[in-house]
Amino acid sequence: MDASLIVVLVVAIGGTLAGLQIPINSLLSSRIGSLEGAFVVHLVGTVFAGAGLLLFSLGAASSAGLGAWRNAPWYAFLGGIFGVLLVTALNFATPKLGVSATIVIFLVAQLIIGAIIGHFGWLESPVKPIDLAKLIGFALLIAGAWLVVKPA
Repeated sequence: MDASLIVVLVVAIGGTLAGLQIPINSLLSSRIGSLEGAFVVHLVGTVFAGAGLLLFSLGAASSAGLGAWRNAPWYAFLGGIFGVLLVTALNFATPKLGVSATIVIFLVAQLIIGAIIGHFGWLESPVKPIDLAKLIGFALLIAGAWLVVKPA
């Protein structure tokens, strides 16, 4: 199988899991609260990641790994904070907007910030300039999001 096809499949699986995670997290949060739900989700994720480290990383012959955390810039650790804020925000919004509207707004915002980051090459990302075609695409994305989100 072509390596690029494998990468696309992995990303598609990740997108599917994110689409499932949003309503599942919202369900949990409706029972225990938005911030409490974010805490539990991240606690379970920590245990799961820890188990993965124990199963797959012990004895790995590499200079990188968990011990190399000191080599990362301070802002690389903001992902943990952003993750809690993200899950809390989605837990809060999903019961009010519905699953599809929440995911559409989430995706459009993600695509736009991703394009801005890529345009400037921030956070060590490859530079991918925003051109007129991309701007038109973003306008269409926003219009499409509006059609999904607007009141019936």
